[in-house]
Amino acid sequence: MANETQKIASYASKEKPSAKEVSDFHTHADTDGSTKAAHHTLGPGPAQASPGNHSHDGGASAQIIPLSGITLTGARGGNAALASVINALVFLGATDSTTP
Repeated sequence: MANETQKIASYASKEKPSAKEVSDFHTHADTDGSTKAAHHTLGPGPAQASPGNHSHDGGASAQIIPLSGITLTGARGGNAALASVINALVFLGATDSTTP
C-alpha cells in the first residue's frame, strides 16, 4: 500500500502523468471494491453505479419491491402527509382503498 501511496504522490507532483503511468495506476484500481471505490462499473451490484436509463426492474439496477397486489386500508383522518405517502405508494402500484 505504501508503494501505491508513493506512486500517487509522485503522480500528483507532476503536471500530467504519462499514458503509461495512468495505465499502471488503473491496473490496480479498486473498481467496484466498495461504495467508496474510485471507479465503478454500471450494474445492479451494491458497489456499482446505476446507468442513467435505469428502471429499478432488477436488470441494470436494483429492483424496487413491486406494490401491485398491495392494498392500503384504514382512514387518513385529514393527515396531508399520510395522503401524500399513500399517493406515492399508489404511483408505485399499490391500490388505495383508504377513506378520508
